[in-house]
Amino acid sequence: MAGNGVLLLGLDVGTSGAKACIFDSEGRHLGSGRSAYQPSAPKPGWAECDPELWWRGVVAALRGACDDAGVSSADIGCVGLGVLFPAVMPLDENGRALYPAILYCDQRSTTQVSQLEARIPEDEFLAIAGNQLVPGTCAVSSIAWLRDERPDIWSNTKSIGWANTYITARLTGEICADPSMAALSGLVDIRDPWQWSLDLCGRLGIDPALLPRIVGSAEVVATVTESASGESGLKVGTPVVAGAGDVPISAVGAGAGPGMAAYVVGSTDCVSLPMSKPTDDHRWVNCAYVTKGQWLGIGTTTSTGVSVEWFVREILGTGGSAGYALMTELAESAPPGSNGLLFTPYLQGERTPIWDPMARGAFTGLTASTTRADMARAVFEGTSFALKHVMDCAESVAGEPVKEIRALGGGTKNDLWNRVKADILQTSLHVLEFQEAGSFGAALLAGIGEGVYSDLAEAVKVARGVGGVRTVEPNPALADTYRELFGIYSDVYPRTSAINQSLGGAT
Repeated sequence: MAGNGVLLLGLDVGTSGAKACIFDSEGRHLGSGRSAYQPSAPKPGWAECDPELWWRGVVAALRGACDDAGVSSADIGCVGLGVLFPAVMPLDENGRALYPAILYCDQRSTTQVSQLEARIPEDEFLAIAGNQLVPGTCAVSSIAWLRDERPDIWSNTKSIGWANTYITARLTGEICADPSMAALSGLVDIRDPWQWSLDLCGRLGIDPALLPRIVGSAEVVATVTESASGESGLKVGTPVVAGAGDVPISAVGAGAGPGMAAYVVGSTDCVSLPMSKPTDDHRWVNCAYVTKGQWLGIGTTTSTGVSVEWFVREILGTGGSAGYALMTELAESAPPGSNGLLFTPYLQGERTPIWDPMARGAFTGLTASTTRADMARAVFEGTSFALKHVMDCAESVAGEPVKEIRALGGGTKNDLWNRVKADILQTSLHVLEFQEAGSFGAALLAGIGEGVYSDLAEAVKVARGVGGVRTVEPNPALADTYRELFGIYSDVYPRTSAINQSLGGAT
């Protein structure tokens, strides 16, 4: 390892806030900062965010991290970036957004999905692009919506950008995307997500001239400009790597390897597995990983953390840490199985394994004797059943047994929720003590780009050597109870999907 004196900055731009962490080249965490913002939902099924909020969040989080670490932002040696994805927007010639970023959970482009499917049959699209064509998650549908529904914006668009496109453009003036963004776009052959597919672009009606160049996630895009230096405090000439989506970035920061799942617990849940080739199990998402010739399988839910937030806000009528504490206290007082109450957490449709934007959440089994405690526990259990729905596909995706689940993210702070997940999975859950895997993974990529680490393998070795884990063991006495309940949970969606389709069409 070279360059031990280099300070590495990892930026983690998420759905509801930006984080910045500073590390030395041995992986020691020196300081953190964060800044909150909120996406907007101007219409039912829409989810978007003004990218300027991301930039302001990055600048504020960076200042906080430097204050916490006792260093100057000018001391940073290289910048890495992890971002929510997909989140696409039209950009002008200067890399500024002409329209809010359309987020991964946005459902506005269902019409475009149908139109795109008419251009390329589903089986053929899956064989080439390697992923489901679904609103929001597959970025081409959102791009097509902009083209079709906002011609006033589209006519002035010089480039399509993703979240890291926007932030790297603000830092360096260069416009690019990385292979993880490309892999989820529907505009690359999944076997080579390092270049846009002219065939797919042509058949789907997207001008390839609007797509940015693809740059490796650990590759230096350019250096900090004088303008960006004035806003951020970073030194002019500081290298910036392209970065990647938050899921692959967190897999790096968690030290993911063969047979080991990195499980990120947030507004949505994401399970990722490193792979040597794309999976043919299309219940999971194929994503490019950091190194060319490596892939990441991603199983993801849409509204697990969102469901808990919704329950605290709308059912308990409160918020913040006190609200979550109240929900947990109520859930602790209800028995496993929630007295016959079941919750499906499909508040924004669902992804793995059902892939239906019209799936809807429900409490099943309500009676006059149902209590708020039963409902609170049912939400924790229902979101955990959603995780099991994902994990039941994992061995097929990985091509080998999953030997370890390493969990991280804000949701892992809840001990009850961790126990419920372990009990439902009947698998140990290894919760990382150091939770900032997104920022850490971004910093490690910066280290590769700067030459501090020779390659991804060395960076991952550093990640595995930092911090510890606490293991949550399952209670085998609950195995039969939860096995039976999961069978019922799995049956709710197919029995109610037609009803939800009708209700969705009526709104």
